[in-house]
Amino acid sequence: MDQERLSEQEEEKKETAHHEDGAQKLPDAELETMLAVWNCEPPVTTARIMRLIDPERSWKTPTLISFLQRLEKRGFLSSEKHGREYVYEAKISRQAYIGELTRSFLLKAHGGSLFSFLTSAYGEEGLSGDAVDDLLLFLERHG
Repeated sequence: MDQERLSEQEEEKKETAHHEDGAQKLPDAELETMLAVWNCEPPVTTARIMRLIDPERSWKTPTLISFLQRLEKRGFLSSEKHGREYVYEAKISRQAYIGELTRSFLLKAHGGSLFSFLTSAYGEEGLSGDAVDDLLLFLERHG
């Protein structure tokens, strides 16, 4: 099997990864950690993640390591020891996470009604012209 095909299979696994309790909403600190991981070429070191975290957070390395361990325990990350440090890789893609979370929210908060969701989000203002065009394009492709 060639390297490109192997890489495609790994991406497919990330896209279809699910968590035991369905769509998990990550706490803000863990989401920020995952965003940093997703913004890096895998695998990523703790030091690289620290550089991407908002400096206003003023996290120390042990704090970040604690978040990384929680994320690994929850199934969002995998880790491997390389020499003296650990490297991390996302087990679920950013797109898969956002999709899972959005579908869960739509079902729980709006009973699956896209009309209810859009009304809540945009109210009297309605959608912009570009948003309407995007929605029509989506319906053409998927409707």
